[in-house]
Amino acid sequence: MNTLANKTALAGIWTIGGKIIARMIDFVALLVLARLLSPDDFGLVAIATSILVIVETVLDLPLVAALLRRQTLSDGMINTAFTMNALRGLAIALLLILLAWPTAWIYGDPRLFPLMVVISAAPAMRSIVSPKLVLFMQQFDFRREFALDVITKGTALIASVSVASLTGSYWALAVGAVVGPTIAAIISYIMAPVRPVWTLCEYRQFTDIISWNTVGQILSSVNWQLDRLLLPRFASLAVLGMFSIADSLAGVVHQVFVGPLMRPLIAGFSNLADRQRLVTAYLKSTSAITLVAGPILLIMTVLAEPLLRLAVGEKWVSATTVFQGLCIVSLFTLPTASMPALAMVLDKTRFAALRMGLEFAIRVPTAIVAIAYFDATGAIIARLVGVLVGYAATMVIVRHLIGASILRQLSAFLRPLLPSLPMLAFLLWAQPWLAVLPVGLGLAIGLVVAGGVAMAIFWLFALALWQVLGGHGGLEGLIVARLKALLRKTDQRWGAI
Repeated sequence: MNTLANKTALAGIWTIGGKIIARMIDFVALLVLARLLSPDDFGLVAIATSILVIVETVLDLPLVAALLRRQTLSDGMINTAFTMNALRGLAIALLLILLAWPTAWIYGDPRLFPLMVVISAAPAMRSIVSPKLVLFMQQFDFRREFALDVITKGTALIASVSVASLTGSYWALAVGAVVGPTIAAIISYIMAPVRPVWTLCEYRQFTDIISWNTVGQILSSVNWQLDRLLLPRFASLAVLGMFSIADSLAGVVHQVFVGPLMRPLIAGFSNLADRQRLVTAYLKSTSAITLVAGPILLIMTVLAEPLLRLAVGEKWVSATTVFQGLCIVSLFTLPTASMPALAMVLDKTRFAALRMGLEFAIRVPTAIVAIAYFDATGAIIARLVGVLVGYAATMVIVRHLIGASILRQLSAFLRPLLPSLPMLAFLLWAQPWLAVLPVGLGLAIGLVVAGGVAMAIFWLFALALWQVLGGHGGLEGLIVARLKALLRKTDQRWGAI
């Protein structure tokens, strides 16, 4: 168990590390592009990319996750997964091209037609990466995925900033979206050489997981992109651009610390046959995700205004309230993050679809009414309502799947947030001081110091609370064990001197 926990933790470190670097590159690109392009530019591209996300999510096939569940993989299964993924990418590209003209007509902007045709190449490139990479993931080796993340974002940064500097056009965003996955697909065959065979001989191995996953993905994609599609009908492109920037920044934490854990969690859960161990592992994963991502989201919420001024400039400060609201919404998604992996491992993906269906039924009518009356604020209200409904459904489903009580699930989410109370007190004291600093080196240093002190306060209280409650297991236990090992090595080196 300890060996498995260590392997899962190491896999998580590699995937999260890759996402951290990738999101840092994204952040740098956002800083530069926000100064070179206008809110209207971001709003226009947000319409096209929202449709791309919906189509790509609707046609998503969790083929890698399905392969990770298997103890042994045949060449037929790997080649079937590659073929299905490549056909999916082609279907997405063709569908986007077909939707390009109707989208341009609906929104009354002819620029959307060529824009959607160009970005249709991005999903096609993402779908043809080397199928042999899954063999390394199955062995908890995520270093190649780490490298591909960095390569994708690095090349996209170079391409988009170059085009923006030369043209000052929204095409910079489209070019970056295509160049990154194209280079990554080429590099994947250098990292994991293979000559894939086009075949569907093992199609039946994927039918169950694909059918229910498709239902869940359709509901999920509409849930999370509906506001971006509705906003330009009730507000300006500038408002959509503000919302898009705020959403991108608020989503960094989830993309870096939560999303990348899905594959390591599937691999870890798959190796646990005992039900009680599975309950413990699930609750620990919820607690660990909250401990890592929760304080960061709260820091971003309190320091939203100076963060936006420093990150993307004074012209984006009007997005502060939207950014704060989206950070709070992201906070309440944390305890639901592990459930899809659990359902997939137990071959119960229909329950993940059921949760999304309930959230969909509540959120869509709420979003239509709220956005019509309150534009961006209404979009946040609708998201929060949907997330809370989804969290309640998740707890009921997990209790049914593995027997974890509602109280234990709530504790796994709320207990890690308790150390944030003294941290929030410090941040509320520091925020007025940061708010009056002009954009520049002083503000950057102030934010780094305030954020660093806030995290130190959080983790001091978190470790103290962990010790009071018994000091056993969890992410805190892993951190303490690593610190002790580091201290022992340091003592040995000093003793040798």
